[in-house]
Amino acid sequence: MTAPMPPEPPPSPDSTPPPQAPYQPPPDNPPASPPPAAPPANWGGDAPTARMARPGAVTAAGIVMIVLGVLTLLLGLLFLVGAAAIGGAANSPGLNSQIGSLGGAVGGFIAVIAAIVIAFGALQVIAGINVLPGKNWARITGIVLAVIAGLLSLPGLFARNAGGGVVISIVVIAAYAFTIWALATNGRWFAR
Repeated sequence: MTAPMPPEPPPSPDSTPPPQAPYQPPPDNPPASPPPAAPPANWGGDAPTARMARPGAVTAAGIVMIVLGVLTLLLGLLFLVGAAAIGGAANSPGLNSQIGSLGGAVGGFIAVIAAIVIAFGALQVIAGINVLPGKNWARITGIVLAVIAGLLSLPGLFARNAGGGVVISIVVIAAYAFTIWALATNGRWFAR
């Protein structure tokens, strides 16, 4: 029988610690990338700070389109009332015997013209309202309508003994010319 082994004595404070693995430096990391560049000025879409201010000429052109459109609407309504008056007068017994059904035909023709004028005026008002927030379709529509209306206003310049009609034609043509210029030269604002 063998004698049991005596327990090992506790380590003394001056004894050396057990060996450890040798020190290894951390692995080399690739150099840090430079900080990202600042985003472009218009990054983020239509942020209020990135929006360009509406040019004053565009604001004026939109208002001119709305005012001239309302005046055109009123002119169309006046034509419509005139068409109704002519159509109603054609039904009177005295006039009907002299001109027959011609009065009704003239009244119907004027009513068709009135409907076209009312539609033109309404389109001007709609385009003028939509020019103000910068819709490009409204800019193009406004230019086309101003060209058409300006050309239709030209005969007023050559009226004889028209009194103030020539002055009104000049003012209207100048207003449409301004609208064409303002909308055509500020296309960059609409494309933002």
